[in-house]
Formats: sequence, structure tokens, C-alpha cells
Amino acid sequence: MRPGALASVALACGALLATGDIAWAAGKPKADQGKPYEHRMPAQAPFAAVRVLDVLNMPIEAPGGNGWGVRTLYSGPAGEHLRILYVPPGAEGAKVHYHEFHEWAYNIAGDFTNNESTMPDQVYGPLQRFREGNFLSRPPHSLHGGEKGRMKWMASQVGAEILIMEEKDAMKYSYTVDPDVRNGDEKSAGGMHYNPDYKKIQNWATPRIIDTLDKMPWQPVAGSPGLNVKHLIDDPSHGFRADMWFLEAKSPTPEMFAAYHYKQANEFNFVIAGDLNIETYANEGAKPDSVTLAKEFFVEHPAMSIMGLAASEATKTGAVWLQVTYASGAHWSDSPSPIEPRIGATQR
Repeated sequence: MRPGALASVALACGALLATGDIAWAAGKPKADQGKPYEHRMPAQAPFAAVRVLDVLNMPIEAPGGNGWGVRTLYSGPAGEHLRILYVPPGAEGAKVHYHEFHEWAYNIAGDFTNNESTMPDQVYGPLQRFREGNFLSRPPHSLHGGEKGRMKWMASQVGAEILIMEEKDAMKYSYTVDPDVRNGDEKSAGGMHYNPDYKKIQNWATPRIIDTLDKMPWQPVAGSPGLNVKHLIDDPSHGFRADMWFLEAKSPTPEMFAAYHYKQANEFNFVIAGDLNIETYANEGAKPDSVTLAKEFFVEHPAMSIMGLAASEATKTGAVWLQVTYASGAHWSDSPSPIEPRIGATQR
């Protein structure tokens, strides 16, 4: 789903379009210096800090003045980047290309279209217009592109807001095999590399695309009144899991979301709608620190950090959030890596 301009947007970031003030629960320590939208919760070794972002109050980085923008929520040591990409109306995507890494995305709002090509010579579909609620898991060597300059009608109709995770450096590990580029039109590659040895790739993969709004109803969680789930991905072969959760208004806090931590696994949480009260702990015996999350808050719950939903009232109005968990790091594993059980909470 990488629309070609994403990599150049990330590299050229600089102009700040929007700032704001963060509203934390009373009694919280100060936010990170110079970043009022970012908060690292107290932690004592060997435990790590939970990191909270009020995304809507982050600056939008928008180079070039062309309407594209980005907010970077997470950057990892292997070149991983979790971002929100802002696509202007009428935007077109890249030529047909692939990545040598796994990526996933959730369409927060608007629309963006890709050709989900099944081989390098195919530039007319299958077509996928991503809309609000679409979830994507794209394996390596999955061909896709928005066909800039080839099919104008594929351009975004109303613009888009896309939460997207690229699990390696996109500029280093993305390649185009588009027929135009192969025939000498290198400028249309949009800064991506051309791989002349693309025919050595024996398997062009296909993505998993889920319409979570129209095609996937909420499933009640047995034994947890008011808690519902949409299981999007459960892939022990690559140490990757993605779920959407819905906790109904004023529901009791589910036991599975009492304070917990992992030894190696890393977890990302993104609030799609509503309010969600969480508690973090500096260590296993510490008193909780509380934060109230709202729409488009992001929580990085790394290995050896303790977090859970508030014990008394986890939500007043109801909350929907996306939760993505990696067995280790923030990328697909190369070998089977089941995600470890949570420590301290009832297992799902």
C-alpha cells in the first residue's frame, strides 16, 4: 500500500503544519522536553517505559508543499517506521513495485487505490480502493501500485489518512518492476530502485485485505462482558498478530487486560474511537500511573513494560482500538516465533 511518495515524504520531513496542547490525566509527570504530545511513563530497571503519543497534537511533517504529509509514531533500529500518511485529494500512487519486507496498514479515513498486481506485466488490477476500516497485511514480494500517470481515475477521490507500518527502510528495500521503468522511463520510478533480476523471484505474494467495517462483525469475547474482538491476523510462523478490540461503555475491565508485560514481545495500540483509561507501572510493586486516551492516541508497549486497562472504569463512552503484537522487535520473524503468553494477566 506504499503510495510511492511515502519514502520521499519521510526523508524530506521538516515543515510543521499543526501543533497543540496535550491533555493528560491529573497528576502525571511532565511530557518529554520539547514534545508536549509525547509522554514516557515512569519505569524502574529492569522494566521499560510505556510511551504514549497524543497523535492529533503532533506536528504534521509536509515537505514540498504538494499536500502530502506524515506523522511518525515509531522508528525502530532496523529501519522500521510506523506512520500516519496524509494523502491529498486527487493524489496518485507509484508505479508497480514490491518490498523485501512485510508491511501492514489500517485506513483511518478517505480512499486510496492500488493495482494489486499478480505478476510484473500486469498493471490493470486486481483493483483495490482502500477505504475507512480496511486492514492490510502485505508480505514481501507483493506487487502493488497506484499507477501515476497511467490511470487518472484511480486517483484518491477525497484524500486519505492511513496508519502504515513498514518493517524495513523503504528506500533501501523497495523495487519497481513496472514495464514503463523497464523500457527506459526511469524518472517514473519515483526514487525506487529497479531490479533487473526480478525474474529470479519465483513467488509473487498476495496480501490479506480485510474490510473490517462491512465484512467483519464484532465477536463477543466469552467471559468478558462488553468486550468484543475482530481477529485480523494470527501468524505464529512470523511472530505477528493483529486484533481490533471494542470495549462497550461502562463495561467492567476484562481480566485479560489487567496489568501485564512481556519479556520479549512488543505491542502497539492505536485508539480508533472513544476513550480508554490505561494504567502503567514503574515496576511490579509500584502504584499505577493513569492516562486517559482519546481518538488517535498511540501507545507503544515494549518488552518489559507494564500496562493494563484501568481497574475501576476503563471507558466511559466505549472504545475501539487496534492492537498489533510482534514476538520480538517490530518486524516479521524469519522463523516460527509464537508470541509468548502475557505475564500478569489472564490469557485470551
